[in-house]
Amino acid sequence: MPKEKIITGIDIGSTKISTIVAAVSEHKVSVIGVSGNVPSKGINKGNIVDIDSAVEAISESIDRAERMAGVSISSAFVTVNGSHIESLNSHGVVAVSPSQTSEISSDDVARVIDAAQAVSLPSAREIVHVIPRDFVVDSQEGIKDPIGMQGVRLEVETNVIHSASIAMRNILRCVSQVGVNVEELVYVGVASSESVLTDTEKELGTLLVDIGGGTTSMIAYIDGSPVHSAVLPIGGRHITNDLAIGLRARLEDAEKIKIKLSNEKDIVKSKDKKVEEFDVSEFGLDSPTVALPLLYKIIEARLDEIFRLIALEVAKANLNGKLPAGIVITGGGALTVGAERVAKVALKVPVRIGTPKGVTGLIDDIQGPDSSAAIGAVLFGVDLFKSGNRLSFDEQKGNIAKTVLSLIKKIKLFLP
Repeated sequence: MPKEKIITGIDIGSTKISTIVAAVSEHKVSVIGVSGNVPSKGINKGNIVDIDSAVEAISESIDRAERMAGVSISSAFVTVNGSHIESLNSHGVVAVSPSQTSEISSDDVARVIDAAQAVSLPSAREIVHVIPRDFVVDSQEGIKDPIGMQGVRLEVETNVIHSASIAMRNILRCVSQVGVNVEELVYVGVASSESVLTDTEKELGTLLVDIGGGTTSMIAYIDGSPVHSAVLPIGGRHITNDLAIGLRARLEDAEKIKIKLSNEKDIVKSKDKKVEEFDVSEFGLDSPTVALPLLYKIIEARLDEIFRLIALEVAKANLNGKLPAGIVITGGGALTVGAERVAKVALKVPVRIGTPKGVTGLIDDIQGPDSSAAIGAVLFGVDLFKSGNRLSFDEQKGNIAKTVLSLIKKIKLFLP
């Protein structure tokens, strides 16, 4: 019976850091340790702005997960985010290596993907993911896996997600300072889509929107592969700031009011007034109640801004009318009251709230949308292991060079 392998995912967000430890066997992914949501320090809009504070918060999150799991974390898949994330589509073409059968081998696929990633990027940029979308063999299009086919010319269309070099290096430095090796950096949109989106949604065409504390990440899928990614420097924290200003409340109290309001069972309707009132007596404001229309107006104004910016990004990427499966909203901001309704109005497509799937075990505390990226980072790692691109389940033989693994990952991970 094969051994279980331990895979860790760390989601480094603007407002919280989550660590999830999973024991992975051939047939299931079982969560054995979670850190809960540790408040972020030294991180602003997805970027590290204070190394020491960020290291302290990451260390606390990892320590909590280790104590629950009863294992020592030595490596992890870590999310990367921020408005510096961008994407482009690239084309690569090579001649198939001559052989008696002229069959396309994995080496040929590696070479064509390597050709596709030879894009001109500024020196301050680095590639995070190179994801094959479609292969073309001797003018035959729409091929997902060309290995074993016969041909003389191999082409590939890829989606290249790239990031600011300094942002990636700062994350690597922070995690390495707590004694953890970074297996791969995973864009938050890619991670969340691993745990939230269905294969049908990816195939039909959908947009995943992950609303975090300081940023809103998005990634569009068509025909099963990503075609566009972007990150907006606006998120749930901006809604909290608006509430704090509008209600003249502390930020901490404004956040609690937002969370309480998002839970409909806590809404109190006054029988003596025509206007619905919301009880805020526990927060020490000037009045024990606040008119619900006022709260909705403040929150929905910022939500409307977020989704209108998303609509502009969709139009810029020429994706209008190409996303019949609609929009899936996830992340901590997905549960904000009115998010689903405002999204439907602004984008005029079907909308659903996405929660993470695909893991078992200690999942009681990680079933909400705010855990999508952390669980997705784990599932991203599981895909690499099970496809044979990482260490086998039977015996850990040590780390393979990151560059080699990265290349192999680009070949197989996103193929059906």
